[in-house]
Amino acid sequence: MMKQQDKVKKLAVTGLLSALVFIFSWIQVPIGDVARLHLGNVFCALSGLLFGPIVGGIASGFGSMLFDFTNPAYIAESWITFITKFAIGFLAGLIAKHGAKARAGVLLDTAAAGVGCFAYVVLYLLKSFIMMAWVEGQVMQAVYTQLITKGVTSSINALCAVVFSVLLAQAMRPALRRAHLWEEPEVH
Repeated sequence: MMKQQDKVKKLAVTGLLSALVFIFSWIQVPIGDVARLHLGNVFCALSGLLFGPIVGGIASGFGSMLFDFTNPAYIAESWITFITKFAIGFLAGLIAKHGAKARAGVLLDTAAAGVGCFAYVVLYLLKSFIMMAWVEGQVMQAVYTQLITKGVTSSINALCAVVFSVLLAQAMRPALRRAHLWEEPEVH
């Protein structure tokens, strides 16, 4: 059973990571009217790599949803953003947590972040297709053109998120260990 102090620590870490996802989602380069490059996904993947699937998923989803609340163009779909961004932190955390017993290090972190980010890209493009083709009723040629732009941009975002989250995770673990915020998984 988790002690009260551990619950408070986990809540504080989740809040801090949500804030980092939110803040770094603002560091962006718009690509036309349909896409943007940003650093928010770096912290979505990092949350999962460092603190597991639940904290990673909640921090990713909540921080990204809060970002959507700041833009009228995104607010209606903020609940979808919560789900799709939750996938990054959750999957990265799940894979990193279960594979950490093998102590695969950088390769495991890369695979974990890669799966989380790839799942997000697929979910995001699926959501975009449904919204543009079925909800908005756009012409298929326009839908495909926008999906290509979003797919390329999202893939670049994903690649950056994998590279930078892995580098940050490797650099931060020793400090987090010393602060008693991260523990090496037990090997059985």
